[in-house]
Amino acid sequence: MQQPPTLEPVFVSDPGPYLVTSSIEIKYLLSQLLEKGEIICLYPAGKREPFAISTFLAMDDQGLLFDGSNDKKTNEALTKENRILLVGVVNKVKIQFELPNANLVSYESRTAIRSAGPVQTLRMQRRDFYRLDIPMSQKVVCTIPLAHGGHPELLVTDISLGGLSLLGVSPDLPMVVGNTLHNCRIQLLDVGLIEIDMQVCIVIDVTLKNGIKTQRVGFRFFDLSGKMQTLIQRFINKIERQRISRE
Repeated sequence: MQQPPTLEPVFVSDPGPYLVTSSIEIKYLLSQLLEKGEIICLYPAGKREPFAISTFLAMDDQGLLFDGSNDKKTNEALTKENRILLVGVVNKVKIQFELPNANLVSYESRTAIRSAGPVQTLRMQRRDFYRLDIPMSQKVVCTIPLAHGGHPELLVTDISLGGLSLLGVSPDLPMVVGNTLHNCRIQLLDVGLIEIDMQVCIVIDVTLKNGIKTQRVGFRFFDLSGKMQTLIQRFINKIERQRISRE
């Protein structure tokens, strides 16, 4: 069993794979911390000490507001350079925000810390690639050409830049771990069409809620081109924006 993420900061030499700059997604992550009352940790930017276990109190036009420490020296150290690092967990994934213009304020007769909002965040995913679960309302299928001319279509249940999962069984296409399927075609809604080679990594027998027995098959991609990567990332961003706008 995987351990939950800690609230210790992570400093990486290449933040690119973890960087989130979408204002919509940043607002969503902050709102999740606020609405769920998640425990967070505050650090001086770029440092591991001192730190304060805190809670997110408010988010408004003036910025963000957090509980301060009971220790005066810790509060002074946190805001000495007017930048703080917030570390929290949203949906079991560690996130980090660097917050500018941090200063001490009084809030309901206690010390609090107010800062400006972030322009980016780090989202430390457990996977090498972010995996998107595709909503049932957004039906995406994978068409698999066969040597004898058939082309079964299976439902795509999730996708990332590293691979995808399919749901369904075709009598003409037994799924065997290690087998490679060539020239598979997936229409990513109105984003575009991708054509890929992929290898079977795992096959799981599942029973759906209606009692139907089927299979969930996990694949990894081979030599995904830059163009195909761009289309998949656009699709992931599109579905994520739609999901966030509904919450």
